Amino acid sequence: MDKFHKNKYRFSSIKPLILINDEIMEDRNQQIIMLTSELLKYKVLVRDLVKDNVSYLIRNELLNIAMFIINNIELYDKFIKEENIPVDAIHKATKVDLKYINKYKEYIIVYTLILGNPNYKSLQDYIQIVENTEEDLGKDIIEYEEKMGFDGVVLDNSKKNAIVMTSLGEFKKLKLKESCFKGEEIKSVEKKSLKDYKLYASIISIFALIFVFSIIYKYNGVVSTVVVETTSQIRLEINGFNRVLHVSSSTEKGKTLIAETSVLDNNIDEAICKIIEYASENEMVKSSGIVITITGKALKYNSLEETADFVYKKDLKVRLNNAGSEHKLN
Repeated sequence: MDKFHKNKYRFSSIKPLILINDEIMEDRNQQIIMLTSELLKYKVLVRDLVKDNVSYLIRNELLNIAMFIINNIELYDKFIKEENIPVDAIHKATKVDLKYINKYKEYIIVYTLILGNPNYKSLQDYIQIVENTEEDLGKDIIEYEEKMGFDGVVLDNSKKNAIVMTSLGEFKKLKLKESCFKGEEIKSVEKKSLKDYKLYASIISIFALIFVFSIIYKYNGVVSTVVVETTSQIRLEINGFNRVLHVSSSTEKGKTLIAETSVLDNNIDEAICKIIEYASENEMVKSSGIVITITGKALKYNSLEETADFVYKKDLKVRLNNAGSEHKLN
């Protein structure tokens, strides 16, 4: 058995120079019908060949596996007789991973069928294969694939799309603008699959989840602590949106104030205003007045407009220490 060379052959991007006439078109049509029927014996449907992410490099590797089968009589006979690729024998001879062979077996099967059978001459002429030279084997060979659309021979078609085989050994589902027939060469853009849209939807969903979680994280994160000193000390923790997350007091009067004012999830301005209003109405204001102390992130200028307006109207003594910046609120 010949030694396996994974880089012996490659698909070439050089366009096939084929004189197209009615006879060749009919030959292609008949060969595609025969190929479709033969693929069924190997439990392969044409639509099974349309796979995602079968890169140029991978296709070349699969091409070399197929050519290795064709050039080894024992393997090729086994392939024809069993109507399947002899996975274990190929693995043993080529050292190619079993999972890799099974993953891309449809491609190996179709390449082996087309290239190993002279009855597929018209299809063989369309696929462009070159043998690498000694000089080629020492460097990376890059073939530039079509980006604005794909040229390919129609293997199967419906009203809106067609499955084609390109000269680079690809199998693509293309959008149709007009009717076509099997064996005809067409050029069109690839039809997006449900998987593509699912991918886009998944990406959008991931970003949406990140955004939601970041909002939740920010909402639940304490950035400032506000202590309102009446005759009882009222402690409030607020988030980055200036909303009250937690409120507590160590005294019974303070706890009663909290229960009566219901400041949880209130804006900090509204919350402090409610606390001061309750304190002024229930003899909880010290003779020295009320002191509001903010630690952590300072409140922005004019964040306590409602509170300042109430203090002014009631002529209360209120001092504010905004993270080290101290002044009278009224």
